[in-house]
Amino acid sequence: MKGSWLDELKGQHVTVWTSGADDTRTDTGTLVKMGDGWLQLVKNNGEMIMIPYTAIRMVKLLDMTQTLPAIPVEQAPLDTRIYEPNAQTI
Repeated sequence: MKGSWLDELKGQHVTVWTSGADDTRTDTGTLVKMGDGWLQLVKNNGEMIMIPYTAIRMVKLLDMTQTLPAIPVEQAPLDTRIYEPNAQTI
């Protein structure tokens, strides 16, 4: 596997819902880094927080600040012959 689903959200503006022993909370900011079981988030007020993967309940993408590059697809060449319904085939 080439990384986790969170890798696709790096640099995006998100809201992260987490739950602890007694409460559920949300934090909004930019995802900076993920690794070793932690998510690093820079909140809108400038605070940097670390969230353990096990506490994450939902991640909501708020706006797409960067897009993933398109993946080129190989296509078969098109058949450009004219169709003639009564023509004999060779």
